[in-house]
Amino acid sequence: MTIVTSTAARTANDRAFLLLDAMAALGPGPHRLRDVATQAGLEPSTAHRILQSAIRVGTVSKADRGRYSLVNRTGESSAGAVEPGAPSLGAQTGSMLALSRRTRLLLAALQRTTGQTVLLYVPLMLDTPMRYCLAYFAPKHDELLGDAERQLTSDILFCAPLSVDAPGRVMLAGLVDNRSVTDPAIAAIRAHGYAFGPSPVAGWQSVTVPLRRYGHLAGAVCITAPARWLDAHRDETLRELLRINAELAEKIDPT
Repeated sequence: MTIVTSTAARTANDRAFLLLDAMAALGPGPHRLRDVATQAGLEPSTAHRILQSAIRVGTVSKADRGRYSLVNRTGESSAGAVEPGAPSLGAQTGSMLALSRRTRLLLAALQRTTGQTVLLYVPLMLDTPMRYCLAYFAPKHDELLGDAERQLTSDILFCAPLSVDAPGRVMLAGLVDNRSVTDPAIAAIRAHGYAFGPSPVAGWQSVTVPLRRYGHLAGAVCITAPARWLDAHRDETLRELLRINAELAEKIDPT
C-alpha cells in the first residue's frame, strides 16, 4: 500500500526519513527506484538523490539493474548479500572496501589541499572493460552530486566503460601494449603520464593520473572540479596530484 504523505513543504531530513521508512515498509529488497519513490510519495529524482547519499554513508546498497536495499548493522543488505553499492570512503565514513588507512589518509589529504572532489578508480576487466570508483572524497558541501539533476549522472560517474572519459582512458593507456596503441589520445596519455578531460557531470572537468604498484597498473587517481576552477588552477592541481600519487605508488601497506 502506498504511503500517503502531506503536501506541506518538507525539509531534506523529512524526505530522507520518508524514503527510509518507505524502504522498510516495502520489506526485504532489492527494490526498483520507481517503487521506492512511489511508496515514499517523492519524485523519482528526489528519491534517487537521497538514495545516493544513503549509499555513500552505508545505509543503503545498490544491486544490479538499479535496485536498492537497506543495509543492516552487520553490513549486509536486506537481500542477504554484502553489497557495497556506490563507494564512499571519505575520512568521515566507515570503509566497506579493503583500502589501507594510509591510502585513505593520502586521498583525504589530497581532497583537503585542493578543496575538490577526489576519486580512486580501479579497472574491472569484464566482457566490457570498466572503470569502478573504489573511493570518493568530496568537500563538506558536495556540489558534484549536490542536486537531483547531477545525481542522475552518478551511475556513470561511479562505473562506466574505460572508453567513456579521462579516468578510464588513463587506465586503458596503462593496460595496452605500446605496439597496440593506435588511438592518438591514448598515445598522448602514455607520453605525458596524465589526462585532462570532461566529467560525465556537465560543467565539470577532471585531471587523472595512473596509479602503479609493483610496476603494474593498479588504478587511477582523479580530481574532478568545476571547469572554470580547474582551468585557473590546472598546473598546481596536477603537481599536487602527482605528488600524492607518487606516495600512493610506493609499496602496498597492510590494511
